[in-house]
Amino acid sequence: MSVGSSSEVHRRTMRKTSMIRQSITPMDLLMSMGFPKHRVEKAAAATGHQDIQLASDWLLNHLDDLTLDESIPREYIVYACAVGPLGEQLDEFWNKSLSLCGRNGAHSLLPHVTLCSFITCPDSKCTALTDAFQEVIDRWQTKAPEVLTLDFYSSTNFIGLFLEDEHAEYLRKVMADFSVEAASRAGVKVEPHKKQLHLTLAYQFNPTHQEPLVNLSKEVGIQSAARWEFRLYSRDPRAASTEVLRVLYGHTPRVPDELELIPDDFVYMSATELDKNSDGWFKGTSHKTGCEGMFPGNYTEKAPESDTWTIHRVLPITRPRTASNDAKKVSLDRKVPSPPIPIGSDLEHSGNYKSAEGLLQNPQEHGYENLLKLKKMNDAPVTTKKQPRRLFIIRHGERVDVTFGEQWLIHCFDQQGKYQRKNLNMPKRVPQRPGGGQDFKKDSPITEIGVYQARMTGEALKAAGIKISYCYASPSLRCSQTAHAVLQGLEAPDAVKICVDTALFEWLAWCKGGLPKWLSPAELATFGLNIDLSYKEKLTPSDLNQKENCQAYYKRSENFVREVLKECSDDGDILLVGHASTLDSSSRCLQGLSARPAMEFSRIVQKVPYCGIIMLEEYAEFSIWDLVAPIIPTLTHAPNGRFDWRIMQS
Repeated sequence: MSVGSSSEVHRRTMRKTSMIRQSITPMDLLMSMGFPKHRVEKAAAATGHQDIQLASDWLLNHLDDLTLDESIPREYIVYACAVGPLGEQLDEFWNKSLSLCGRNGAHSLLPHVTLCSFITCPDSKCTALTDAFQEVIDRWQTKAPEVLTLDFYSSTNFIGLFLEDEHAEYLRKVMADFSVEAASRAGVKVEPHKKQLHLTLAYQFNPTHQEPLVNLSKEVGIQSAARWEFRLYSRDPRAASTEVLRVLYGHTPRVPDELELIPDDFVYMSATELDKNSDGWFKGTSHKTGCEGMFPGNYTEKAPESDTWTIHRVLPITRPRTASNDAKKVSLDRKVPSPPIPIGSDLEHSGNYKSAEGLLQNPQEHGYENLLKLKKMNDAPVTTKKQPRRLFIIRHGERVDVTFGEQWLIHCFDQQGKYQRKNLNMPKRVPQRPGGGQDFKKDSPITEIGVYQARMTGEALKAAGIKISYCYASPSLRCSQTAHAVLQGLEAPDAVKICVDTALFEWLAWCKGGLPKWLSPAELATFGLNIDLSYKEKLTPSDLNQKENCQAYYKRSENFVREVLKECSDDGDILLVGHASTLDSSSRCLQGLSARPAMEFSRIVQKVPYCGIIMLEEYAEFSIWDLVAPIIPTLTHAPNGRFDWRIMQS
């Protein structure tokens, strides 16, 4: 057989193997490990079909759960939730009202608008239900409103925000469509909410607390910028008929009928337990393990039921304002320069008028007023519009280990640990490391093409007029190298140095077997990279939790990027150089969006190429950032396989 035909057979075999691997689902893998199908379905539903590790951990934690093999369908519900400045104000109201007036009925759940009754769905139909939900929301996206408008209402026993009829009707139509799709795909019944759609701020409160609660609720700026999300949650049915308690302190059972308490776990306890027992010990069921037993009540505190729920899908309700939408509103005042309109604002809502006078003016006079405005604007001295701050987030360049495989370490380092370049795309040189070539095993450099990708990206940014004032990079060698090459392409001054921070490292679920042995900032500088040796990183390797879940990774990224933006408070643009995951984890919070579920996050990350770049612009007036089209074109190139000159001998 010729070399060429042998190579072709090898490629076909690799493609076939790849297709087989892609067709194996996480549930298939768990069943191949010996777990029964009904248990795997239960674990996957309980963890939101997010991650095989979460599902396997759930199965191991529930080994002693007496209900493990019982058919107990989970209950699902769809909420509309606000994120961004409005969402933050609602969270603040929840905390302040609890502190000031104590717990009321609203504190049992997170701030939300209920869109349907609870849906009972067998574990085997969970994916069918979530797929139906996804398809319906995608179908309605083109008709989605740009904002949801709220009106304040209070009575002697209720304080809340009601959706305006037009927007409430849109949500009802979406849920009616979901009802049809869910019945068709999953065979379950969805009952859309028939009452007026509203967000409850407080109810079931002491009448003496009405006035302070009303005053507190009026601090919530209902016209604040917001992005609204559809959220599909599920719960263990036991949460519906019990008190939910959060475990504050651990407890190790001393007798067989006691329940082990694990800090931050939750316990389901029947409300009648308080009347049955006067000694401070109550019967409850652990959320984490499903085990039942007696526990000391003073080791727990009351918690919102929704803290125990699983999130399955997070999808947008409102869509961004677009230039084409605004262009349809033909009016003279559009010619008068105005600040950018953030997502969630509504300039035409009556609440924006400062007095009744504005509402009573003759509409025919508006044209003259706007012409006068335009004349005054033209007569006024020309001022330069302040450019909003921009944040650029970029993935590192092409990796050596991915391009050449891990065997590059064997071929390129001799017994003395000396590096030898075996391909033109391999680095011309690599930094000296205490462990020799093996220290590159989890901390690969970038290829020469990777350097070129990064430098070309920097050159494009320079051509677009971008001047980076601050640069941060993950401690991975590939990220520091990429940052250095981008700054070279930008021809940035030497004063713009790279701040290396562990907080920018990728999700630790993808870092099996311990952290890489990173080079120190001093070692990176010795290698020739322009590193800021005076910078004190916000997280050190010892601060990282190697059991970090996806939500915790998003939180780590959010905390870091918010600190950076606070530090870099002047007008300079900022560059973050990280991993494929960094583009989403560090930008989503700034847009007022919640963290993605792990599985959706993984799908997004796989679509980020080397030197993939995103750009966000700040609307400082509204404390939000918006994801906008990058100022430079994307970078695309074809693969170039290894050439074997011996084929000419065949």
